[in-house]
Amino acid sequence: MKFCMKCGAFYEEKDGGGCPRCAENERLHAAAEAAEIDHGMDPEAARRARRRAWLELCIGVPAFIGVIYLVIYLIRALRGG
Repeated sequence: MKFCMKCGAFYEEKDGGGCPRCAENERLHAAAEAAEIDHGMDPEAARRARRRAWLELCIGVPAFIGVIYLVIYLIRALRGG
């Protein structure tokens, strides 16, 4: 077994490659950089996007909680409790 000095993981050197954990981390970081939000938005579009995100959050979370309460109420009503 080999020891990676970068991340501290032990690994088997199968194909002569490097640490698979470091390779996976590099792949994930590259994917995250590629999927970054476009910061080149004009201020009006950024304001609309922020507002829409807040509206979705402020409406979605209470709606989700309401659905959970409705399911619990229906289960109790069907049980006769």
